[in-house]
Amino acid sequence: HTADEFWFDRKQGFCEHIASSFVILMRAMDIPARIVTGYQGGKMNTVDGFWTVRQSDAHAWAEVWQAGQGWVRVDPTSAVAPSRIGDFERLAAPDGVMAQALRSFSPTLLAQLRSSWEAINNSWNQWILNYTQERQLDLLKDFGFESPSWEDLSHLLLGIIVVAALLGAGWTLWDRAQHDPWLRLLARARKRLVPAGIDSTPATSPRQLAVLVQQKYGTGPGGQGQALHDWLVRLELQRYAGASGDERLELNRLRQEFDQLAWPA
Repeated sequence: HTADEFWFDRKQGFCEHIASSFVILMRAMDIPARIVTGYQGGKMNTVDGFWTVRQSDAHAWAEVWQAGQGWVRVDPTSAVAPSRIGDFERLAAPDGVMAQALRSFSPTLLAQLRSSWEAINNSWNQWILNYTQERQLDLLKDFGFESPSWEDLSHLLLGIIVVAALLGAGWTLWDRAQHDPWLRLLARARKRLVPAGIDSTPATSPRQLAVLVQQKYGTGPGGQGQALHDWLVRLELQRYAGASGDERLELNRLRQEFDQLAWPA
């Protein structure tokens, strides 16, 4: 019998051996007793603040019935010499080759990586797998919806869509301005005209800039104003009218001519 072997032969074992042998002894003395299994201990994850309970924290103890008190918890394992209690680490999953290498290199780094991974896994469980309607309502309450209705949810969804659309449009315009060579060339032209007192906005077209240059310098043939005027008109035609068969070639010409023009100092 396992209990006999534990008591008289081996005299060492795990918590389940100690608890079961204790319960058998109590029942032999006509004292109601039972085994209780669960977990003892755990470790708080420093990343997300949740507690991690592993299989190595599994434990078994006993409860005995006492008149007037009911079931009373008794942990016989605590009365046994530590040297006779088996190592609970046998219940833990064995480390792989990479984990063993990290442990030998830096035990602290391995613990941090494990905590981070467990925090990610816990977030997945909390916000994806176990994201119940009750948790959804709790989240809405955090945004000020004490008792959200379908109308409130519709307004919230519409607001999210509008904000997302505005952000997307803004990003598209910004990205276009940063990477569109034609817009970059126009921005350089506007900047070079500022010293002459010709201020403009991003909405000002090249032809409008050409008119401002004419008003500033006149339209004399071969003059500074005429050259700038013609270049700005060609810049607009390249974009909107397809002035030449090869628009990319025309844009390269305009870019080369840019540095040759007599811009205001």
